[in-house]
Amino acid sequence: MGATPPRGGTIVGARDWLERRAGGAAALYDDVVGRLDRIALEAARSSLLEDVTGSVLELGCGTGASFVHYLPEARVTALEPEPAFRLAASRRARAVTADVTVLPGDAHDLPFHDATFDAVVSELVLCSVTRPEVALREAHRVLRPGGSLRLLEHVRHARPWIGRLQDAFDPLWNAFEGRGCHLGRDTPRAVEEAGFRFERLDSVPLPPGVDWFFPIVSVLARRP
Repeated sequence: MGATPPRGGTIVGARDWLERRAGGAAALYDDVVGRLDRIALEAARSSLLEDVTGSVLELGCGTGASFVHYLPEARVTALEPEPAFRLAASRRARAVTADVTVLPGDAHDLPFHDATFDAVVSELVLCSVTRPEVALREAHRVLRPGGSLRLLEHVRHARPWIGRLQDAFDPLWNAFEGRGCHLGRDTPRAVEEAGFRFERLDSVPLPPGVDWFFPIVSVLARRP
C-alpha cells in the first residue's frame, strides 16, 4: 500500500511525503541526483575528476555519487554532515577502486592543517552551505600551493532577467528542498574573491528549461 500524500498541500508536507515514499531523505536525494546524472552530470563528473590523483578532500559528498569517477591513485577524504547521507556514502565508498574515507565534517571549519591536500572537490554543495565565501576560504587554506579546486555547481544565470526569476523563486525552492539550497548564487565570483585562479569554467549542457533555473558550471581553479 502506497504512502498517503500530504493533506493541505503544504510545501514541507510535500517534501516529507516524497522522502517517506522514497524510503528516506538519502534515498530521495539519490534518486534525484541519479536522474540528473543520466541527463547530463555523469559525463561532467567524469571530466572533472579524470586526472585527480594524490590527496583529495571532497566537501559535502552526499551519498557518494562522485566516488566511482576517481582514479585508483586518488586518496579521498569525503566530508558529509548528514548521518543518513554519510551512511549511504560509506557503503558506496567500499565498492569503488579509489581509497575513499567518509567522515563527518563542516565545510565552514575544516579540521585539517594548512596546505594538506592536492585537490579540493565540491559538487552541488556551494549552493547550500550557509556561507560559501567561508567554505571557499577554508578550501584555499587546506590546499597546497598549485593545488586544484574542482567544482560542479549550479549558479546564477548569466542573463540578468533570468537571475531575477531565480531570486523570485528562491524562497519557494528553498522551502521545498529543505537543506538550504539557493538558486542564484554567483559562485564563480566567490571563487575568484577567495583567491583562486581560474583555468577552466565550462557550462554543462542541460535540457531546455532546466538550464534556466539550474544552470550548472564545471570549474577548474588553482591556489596560486
